[in-house]
Amino acid sequence: MKRWLLCLLLALAPAAFANPLNEGPTTLTFQYHANPGDRLALKEYMQVTGLKQFAGWREQGLIKDYRIFWSRYADSQNWDMLAIVNFASPAKVAEWKRIEARFPAGLPVSVAKLCTQIHSAPADLHFSGGAPSPDGVFLVIPYDYLVSTAEYLKYVKGYVTPQFDGWVGEKVLAGYQLYIPRYPAARHWSSIAILEYKDEPSLGIREATTAKVRDRLRQDAAWKSIHESKQNVRVTRQYVMADLLK
Repeated sequence: MKRWLLCLLLALAPAAFANPLNEGPTTLTFQYHANPGDRLALKEYMQVTGLKQFAGWREQGLIKDYRIFWSRYADSQNWDMLAIVNFASPAKVAEWKRIEARFPAGLPVSVAKLCTQIHSAPADLHFSGGAPSPDGVFLVIPYDYLVSTAEYLKYVKGYVTPQFDGWVGEKVLAGYQLYIPRYPAARHWSSIAILEYKDEPSLGIREATTAKVRDRLRQDAAWKSIHESKQNVRVTRQYVMADLLK
């Protein structure tokens, strides 16, 4: 085999293996809804006991890592708490059923009763960039896409991530992740973007930064073409401003 062809195949191999749809999911997402009067009780449990429980599962090797987000504002149309739980392999995801048998969505039964609804979904991380910020503030954006998953992934790669990377380059966005659930039919979201802004002032100039980066990207004919037809690809759902529970 010619050397250049071998190099090309080796270069392409990681991209092929990186497709999360080539195996089972390695992430579980949980959205917790509580009555407004029970929000503080749920948050206090997580800060005093719940985060330690998740840390314990990580130390035991049951989960790889986790992030717990808390919605800043009481809003009955959206979640109060969001958990993104990552696993080392699809086999480890399957082991979660042992935890679920005693801790529904990772909560003891007495605390789960504070929730009016819990939405669980196995998911895959398809895109990410940047790095965490010590003063980060989060904007969580759910979407419903109106095309096939393959077409949507192409849209995200060609249209969405160039904007995210542009915001990172402007030192406004610290990092981002975009997840897509498995078995999305009838779910409350079919993709979800987690945007971490560097700090409060950075979130405050989100709109100005978006306009600046889009003006630059419009010089790219391919990006501009997608921009002009994006309403046929996805519907944006309600944003949630959130913080990491620590």
